[in-house]
Amino acid sequence: MPVYPGAPNPYAASTTRLARTQPAARSTTAATVTNGDPIPERHGTVPQGATRAGELLAAGAGRPTPRQALLRYARIYINWDAGTLARTQRQLAAISLGGARAQALQAAASYQHDATLRRSDVANRGQVVSVAAGQGPAAGQWVIVTSEKTTGRGDYQRLPAQLHVTYAQLTHTAGGWVISAWEPRT
Repeated sequence: MPVYPGAPNPYAASTTRLARTQPAARSTTAATVTNGDPIPERHGTVPQGATRAGELLAAGAGRPTPRQALLRYARIYINWDAGTLARTQRQLAAISLGGARAQALQAAASYQHDATLRRSDVANRGQVVSVAAGQGPAAGQWVIVTSEKTTGRGDYQRLPAQLHVTYAQLTHTAGGWVISAWEPRT
């Protein structure tokens, strides 16, 4: 998926917010440091029920091989339009775990009401060029290369097709292989 100018980095915002709100060299209480987490999750504690809910996968989420799981996820990830982007991201969340799920849920929330994408009628279409086990600095990960074309009006008009590289990790579950990390590289 292309990176959009001005799109927020969900991780940078929370890190910055924490750095600004924590007083230096003093003890703090939950009342003075509110990092945006729900009260039951503050101080690094996630309720057991919430943890289990985050581990649930949609029926049929797993695939028999890592390659099949990667191909499925990549094809969904790169083919969307402004009207379906939030739904597409929720679909990715349902078939992934860990960081990949968190990233997809954050994107779904961000894009659900994105007027610029809708007004510009943005769409992305692509195909998977390559899926391979990483080597060298990418050892232990999978490397996915896609060819993508983003279309739309205004700033999105006449953009050339581009190659994109993504690093991914998988987890083997009882239902098969699922994506647990999805890291597009620019």
